[in-house]
Amino acid sequence: MIFAAGVLLIFLFAGFHALHWAIGRFGGRRKIRGAGDWASLPVLIFAILIFNFLFTPMDNAYRRHLEHQADQYGLEVVHGIVTDAPQVAAETFQILGEIDLAEPSPSTAVRIWFYDHPPLDDRILFAQTYDPWHTGEAPAFVK
Repeated sequence: MIFAAGVLLIFLFAGFHALHWAIGRFGGRRKIRGAGDWASLPVLIFAILIFNFLFTPMDNAYRRHLEHQADQYGLEVVHGIVTDAPQVAAETFQILGEIDLAEPSPSTAVRIWFYDHPPLDDRILFAQTYDPWHTGEAPAFVK
């Protein structure tokens, strides 16, 4: 939460300065007097679109990381309760992907720009291969 608030503050600060820079640079030709002028609204909208375009991949990467940790936590919680938990998790991801008509293996560009959850192939592979108990390691979340 603090991370998101910090990133939002940075982008608002950068947006404020970008808006004033754009008005100072291009506003004279278009008779825009300042940020309070209604004529500056398209500049503000354009600045928001640019920042959204730049921020989306970072936001999606952070959300994919959190969802990966949630998958890891789920596997650790059901270990010992459900027999063959990795296979059950993999089958569950497969069923959910079929119901949602999700693309199982998207391209890297699609993954970066549109996926805020790990793709199905990554989730299934992780569910089938994650087993810290077999190698003697301690689980990351459930001790």
